[in-house]
Amino acid sequence: MQTFKREILSSLLVLVLLAGCAPGPAVRPGAEGPRDPRTEQAVSLESSGDYLAAAELYELIAESKSGTARKRVLLDAARNRLLARDLEGATTLLSEVGITGVEELDFRARLLNAELALVRNRPDDALELLRSPAPENLPGDLLVRYHKDRARAFRLAGNLLESARELGQLDFLLLDPGARLENQLEIIQTYAVLTDAALENLQPDPPGVQGGWMELTRIIKKHAGDPQGIQPLIAAWKARFPTHPAMPELLEGYFERLKAQYRRPNHIAVLLPESGPYTRVADALRDGILGAYYAQESDERPRLSFYDSANPDNTWPLYQRAIDSGADMVIGPLNKRGVAQFTRAGELEIPVLSLNQVQPEVMPPADLYQFGLSPEDEARQVAERAWVDGLTTALVLTPQNAWGDRILNAFRERWEWLGGVVAEHQAYDPKEHDFALPIRALLNLDESDARRQLLQHRLGKKLEFEPRRRQDGDFIFLAAKTSLARQIRPQLQFHHAQDLPVYTTSHIFSGHVSADNDIDLEGVKFPDIPWLLLEEGNTPLSRQELTGALGLDKTPYLRLYALGMDSYLLVPHLARLQSSSRESLEGKTGNLHMDRINHIHRQLVWAQIEGGIPRIIGFAPRLDDPPPLVLPRAGQEVTESSDTLPETVPQLQDPGEEPDQNQVTQ
Repeated sequence: MQTFKREILSSLLVLVLLAGCAPGPAVRPGAEGPRDPRTEQAVSLESSGDYLAAAELYELIAESKSGTARKRVLLDAARNRLLARDLEGATTLLSEVGITGVEELDFRARLLNAELALVRNRPDDALELLRSPAPENLPGDLLVRYHKDRARAFRLAGNLLESARELGQLDFLLLDPGARLENQLEIIQTYAVLTDAALENLQPDPPGVQGGWMELTRIIKKHAGDPQGIQPLIAAWKARFPTHPAMPELLEGYFERLKAQYRRPNHIAVLLPESGPYTRVADALRDGILGAYYAQESDERPRLSFYDSANPDNTWPLYQRAIDSGADMVIGPLNKRGVAQFTRAGELEIPVLSLNQVQPEVMPPADLYQFGLSPEDEARQVAERAWVDGLTTALVLTPQNAWGDRILNAFRERWEWLGGVVAEHQAYDPKEHDFALPIRALLNLDESDARRQLLQHRLGKKLEFEPRRRQDGDFIFLAAKTSLARQIRPQLQFHHAQDLPVYTTSHIFSGHVSADNDIDLEGVKFPDIPWLLLEEGNTPLSRQELTGALGLDKTPYLRLYALGMDSYLLVPHLARLQSSSRESLEGKTGNLHMDRINHIHRQLVWAQIEGGIPRIIGFAPRLDDPPPLVLPRAGQEVTESSDTLPETVPQLQDPGEEPDQNQVTQ
């Protein structure tokens, strides 16, 4: 059943990738001889979307041809196999085509192989196939595909600058105004993921067309919610870039849309506990919210009211009190039981941005947005990073508790969907200090020992023996909190795993640089929030600035301060993020985007421990998501045979102990 589901997901992804990318049916330049009536029929089938039938007919036609003519038709068949979601069939046909010696045909084959690589989320393989410049005098549809594929590959690999440049090249090739406008919007959205500092520092000299796009993006990011203030800035931009290809419809329509989507509240109610196990967590969130609040100009600040939500059963009455007091936006609650009440509400009178996330059983209200430091998001990003790094087989070591199970399930689901294999999983007891047993089992050293003992028994003498670990693992995915990770990493090395890369989540890093304590984590790679890793100087809301003001030099709740800031900064942009998963907001906790059930996800910065200090090694790639889960509306009956619901729905409950900064979403 799971294999079937993955095939369906992979199939849908093919359609997403190739929609608008594959060339329409046309007579190919250099085609030999008169048009075969069967070819006309195959073209008609392709035009109608019956790709499998078209592929089969092209293959039948190919049987009556030889040499270059046969390979040309096989390429048409391979393209339709790909469009028909038959990846293996397309791969087989492309291997049969091989090298033709005809420049255009070989280029078409490279494009198809690159598109197969992209469907399989192998952007580096696609870029290698598309590394050479496109040949001259190619048909326009092939050039369009070439630049689209390269832009997509660079984006999946995390190289947003090159992705935007390819989209800029594509802009000169598109003739349809609608397609061109959509492409220009994608240029803006791609550059918008970069930080403002990056956009400023990466400006080419002279700026040219791409510099114009980057400057326009900076204006949009900074002033999209200020329709009056943005107009003179746009006028100045036009004067600086008078020949820039940005379409008037882009400047007019996009800004009008942004203006309509920008919702500045007048009164925000914040639901946070003032007592109980979440008090210190709530204090950090509150300080983050207030930090962002006071960083605003005084005349732009809304009214801010705080409500004590320590009792989850009072969540809905507090919401009604906030409405009665004139609030037009709610931030909170933090408690999962409180959030769950909103997911079942059907409709909300005013929007809610919760500070935790729950998996809904039914489609949640359109005005409920869920935000938090989700460990599942990080586990998925580990899977994506390892996959883009070219790895395929994982060895997984997680704690034997509910948190470890969540990390494991999120990683495994994403890893296997991408095409990876979990060769071994072992769970360790987080209350222990010696992890030899699970580590030896993970690396198959216990089996190696068993073989030695068997041989000794048979031979009747003691043997000199060096244990040999398994050789089928490409890397270790370790889920562990800071203190445990510092113990486990040396034990992995002791048990002959020193050459295996170790990927983990941000939980291994306390947030405070301590080279002496973290030296045992040497080489470990992990994602974390930009606010902790990027140097922003003494700019407003930078870590350096707030450390002095709030005394953050020793707190274990750094990520929660950032979450509080982002929860406040998100509010005006929620409708924009909701409009498209490609829209994003540069936040303190990551680059923020939203899925179709209004869960806000964070793309993080990747770091590696070097000399006990985390060093930035790049930004997290953002691979395409699987097709979304289709949830029923509140009150809609769901039959047992429905394939749209998860097999199990996690219990919506909170931990009994006081959570640390990474346990808020447990």
